[in-house]
Amino acid sequence: MNNISKKHHYLPVFYLKGFTNDSGRLKIYNVEKKIFVQNGKDFFPTSYFYEENSNTIFSENGDSDFVESSYSDFDNETAKIITKINNSNYTENYNIHDGDMPRLNHFVSLIYWRLPHRKQELKNIVDNNELINLGLSVQNSDGTINQKSSEKLKNHPEFLKSFKFFNSLADSVRGIHCRTPYTIFNRHQELPFICSDNPVIFEKDLPNVFEDDYIFPLSGTRIFVKSNRKEPFDYYLWLLVDVLIYKLAVKYVSCTHTEYIEMLENHFQKYNMTILEFKIEVFKRLK
Repeated sequence: MNNISKKHHYLPVFYLKGFTNDSGRLKIYNVEKKIFVQNGKDFFPTSYFYEENSNTIFSENGDSDFVESSYSDFDNETAKIITKINNSNYTENYNIHDGDMPRLNHFVSLIYWRLPHRKQELKNIVDNNELINLGLSVQNSDGTINQKSSEKLKNHPEFLKSFKFFNSLADSVRGIHCRTPYTIFNRHQELPFICSDNPVIFEKDLPNVFEDDYIFPLSGTRIFVKSNRKEPFDYYLWLLVDVLIYKLAVKYVSCTHTEYIEMLENHFQKYNMTILEFKIEVFKRLK
């Protein structure tokens, strides 16, 4: 067997490091069991938010982790940008330029589609479209489409692993005419750091990733927002966003303080809303 990677993080380790405490670790809350893992033990970012072989392509001709390597290339470039943002003093445009913003937007798409719970959504897209409609095709030597081979490729059991990466690339093309501005805001310093395994917040449950407004925490101190909002977040809006980060988690939430999860749950209960209604309320405040 080829010497390839197996431990594939759907939330990159560099990204998770932005939500750690002073010791470089984080606590993990299991939202299904409603408890902190090992009574609130601190874990290194490498310990969670990954799947084994999620980007490994298995075939009779040999196994390959080229998809994981492709993610790593983009992650490494994005890590440089986010590091500059996190280390900035707020007064110098976060040490980045306008050309960095589309790359961050692309990173949002990469994160969105590589999350484990998006597999069914991706499968529905593939099942309901011809390969050519997905931006791909298998062609004969004369340039015509080989329909049989195209269908065989689309129906290959490993196709989704590569398509989720390709779909993120396509998002950048689909959104080329979108002119909604991207803005970075500073997080309120009194709040604990929190991150979930479903970190991209859209108003809709099935959004157009390349068109719709979203909220995406870059770290425990910075947030990347696609909307027309220019005013900074106040303490209360930050609290509402943190409630969503927690309530939208599929399995795990990382947090630097155990008491904060209970506080967020209590705050959510006060509204007597569904999660969708809560999202709508938060996005109203972004306008």
